[in-house]
Amino acid sequence: MLVPVRALAMVSLLAMLSLWHFRTTGHLSAVVLGTLGLFVFAWLAYGKAFTLATASLVKNQAGLAFQVLSGFFLVNSLLFVLTLATPFGMKVNVGIVLLGAVGLTIFAWKRPAPPADPQVELPSLLCIVVSGLAATLWCSDVQPLLVEQGSIAIFQTWQDTFFHVSHIRGFAQAHGLDTLQSLRMAGEPLPLYHYASYISPAAVVAVAEVPALDVYGSFQLPLGIFLVGLAACSLIASIWGGWPGLAAAAAVGLLPDAYQQGFGNRLLSYNFLSQVNLTVFYGIGCACMAWIFVLEGSRRGKPWTILVGYVFLGVCLLYKAQIFVANAFLILIFPWLFFAGLRLRWRLLVMALLTVLFVMVIAASQNMARVPLIRLDGSGLYGYLEMLLHSLDPGAFRNFFVQVFTQEQHSRLVIWLYAAAMILLSSFGWWLVATPLALAAGKAKTTRAVFYWPIFLVANYMVMAMGLALDTHGVAMPEELLNRPVVWVYFAVVIWTVGGGYYFALGNQAPRGGLGRASLAGLLCLGLISPMVFGQRLQTFPAWNGYANYKDFNSDSVCLVKASRYIKSNSRPGDIVQDSAYDPHYRVSALTERQMFAAAQDPSRLPKGPLLYRLYELEHFKALRDVNAILAFAAMNNIAWYLLQPDTPVAWPDAFLQRAAYQCEGYRVYRFDQEF
Repeated sequence: MLVPVRALAMVSLLAMLSLWHFRTTGHLSAVVLGTLGLFVFAWLAYGKAFTLATASLVKNQAGLAFQVLSGFFLVNSLLFVLTLATPFGMKVNVGIVLLGAVGLTIFAWKRPAPPADPQVELPSLLCIVVSGLAATLWCSDVQPLLVEQGSIAIFQTWQDTFFHVSHIRGFAQAHGLDTLQSLRMAGEPLPLYHYASYISPAAVVAVAEVPALDVYGSFQLPLGIFLVGLAACSLIASIWGGWPGLAAAAAVGLLPDAYQQGFGNRLLSYNFLSQVNLTVFYGIGCACMAWIFVLEGSRRGKPWTILVGYVFLGVCLLYKAQIFVANAFLILIFPWLFFAGLRLRWRLLVMALLTVLFVMVIAASQNMARVPLIRLDGSGLYGYLEMLLHSLDPGAFRNFFVQVFTQEQHSRLVIWLYAAAMILLSSFGWWLVATPLALAAGKAKTTRAVFYWPIFLVANYMVMAMGLALDTHGVAMPEELLNRPVVWVYFAVVIWTVGGGYYFALGNQAPRGGLGRASLAGLLCLGLISPMVFGQRLQTFPAWNGYANYKDFNSDSVCLVKASRYIKSNSRPGDIVQDSAYDPHYRVSALTERQMFAAAQDPSRLPKGPLLYRLYELEHFKALRDVNAILAFAAMNNIAWYLLQPDTPVAWPDAFLQRAAYQCEGYRVYRFDQEF
């Protein structure tokens, strides 16, 4: 039975990747299929070698699900390092990784593996299938991503999509760290950020020559959802076994979140936040790898196993910094609080030293320009509450809290209690009832570390949400460290509650008897309804004016799309492009897959600096009347292409304006790297 199960799992994985591509693009070439097949091979090869190498540290209770999860992070992280450290380019780097996969396959083949348990492999196969179905259904909007309605092009995603696509393009064309440039302006080094989740999509773009926008919808987003399912299964399986792990993966992949349960705050919605910030998925997966080793090392009293978990948490910083921060302090002290065989005085000493180390690192990081403000003084709560109230859907829930916070007078303590209630309800919904029931049922059936794990996570989240200051360093949105950790904690609470509930009721086995198995299958089928219903217009924000429909906030002229595609088809990867409207959402940058000379959402609000100076120069460029001066400016700044939008006034001579390389209903493309 074992070989067919493994074969079915691998075929299912490749079939899902292929289906996502076909749904997004409408076709599937042999080159794309081969590229996806090579990725599956690499993930399995690296994952197999990793599970063999770490078999003495942690037992793989999730079978192929854990193998694929660990293999992905090894392959993707290695590609990330090669992309930054070598000048070879993505295709060569992929070749290096594949050669490594061949070598690891030989290594694994020569080294006898412990016999696999069908009780592990069957739930692992089902986890792969269920997670793939969940990803497919939740991505119903983005496959296909672009829909044309007459002269309007509607992008069925959140507007940050083009930021992600532009980074995919940048890494696909990179030849080392020094060739990576800021999206805001050509020539400016790429700022420090969590970029690792863009690497595998960039590899698909480079190897299969697929448009980056299509790869976002067909690969990066659904793969992230899929990996989260594998992560849920792997983490819970490491605690209770494969069947509880399958239940956990199904729950987090299929059940409605707090917003969809009726607690109408999209800003605290797991499914919304994770999709519009899709790097969150990869951060969650990496954090799960860390906790698998940390919990096992604590249970068995093995410091080296905990150290491997710390390494994965460090890697998590490359995938999603907010998930790293949400776990950093807790994962640092948690294993020593429950470390097997450690005396109390040593336990307290280790935790005290690690706490001092953590505080010192945080203090030192505040001197770095690209690190957000991290200060636990409670000053951010009132500003955050204002954002949350503004984000509530109309209804009784909103009316109650608006009245409490804006129309009634309360003491500071009462306000904080109401704030805690609103944040908890909007974050977890009915899980606030289910989780305590699971805790009560499992107190005598699990270890203290596992029992207290979700409690500590929720407490840590609430301290961050209510205690941290808003970021004033301008690194990202001010509320990110207060808000983004909700996706990790919601994920952890759900998988612990359902995985633990399954184990406490049925143990690590499939339901017995025909009725039990039919009931499980029925529940899974019923769960599929949730993403089918709530997956529609998932990346909209009904409570915000102008964000209820994709057409309202993420649409543009079809001619803009055609003009951008013309530039992409006729330009070289190193060409610099300029949009006359300054490409505020990186839409032109994403569609052309070229570097923008200067981009800004609101030039009037930029602080003084190189970007503002460059925008002043571009305004002067629009006012030029002499053809030679126009050409000289473009040549001096290496601008190869210029997209002139219909609403942009320029003083250029009429004869020059008529010499556009491409025109479409007022959109004009000018090419400056050739003689006019």
